[in-house]
Amino acid sequence: MGRTVSSFRVLLEEIIVELSIFRRALHGEDKPAFDRLMNKARKHASSCTVAPTLDPIDAVFLSILVEQEKELNLLREGMHVPAGHQVRPEEQHDNKMD
Repeated sequence: MGRTVSSFRVLLEEIIVELSIFRRALHGEDKPAFDRLMNKARKHASSCTVAPTLDPIDAVFLSILVEQEKELNLLREGMHVPAGHQVRPEEQHDNKMD
């Protein structure tokens, strides 16, 4: 027998189509930023498939947050800031070699 529930990938694409109304209202660099966020969600479609109790839109946002956290960690490593440490303006590093 075939699947009775749509795959999350199909559902995700439907959500992205629904959000396209919002995308069309964006200006300038916001549209490519939106597209990048949706691509981040696509990276985690498999994980979302195994978490059926999550609301699909929550799964999309959680996927985006995971990717954002990974990017933040890379930036922190570049600045030599420990994870979980908040950088305040007076603490910002200039990353210049002395």
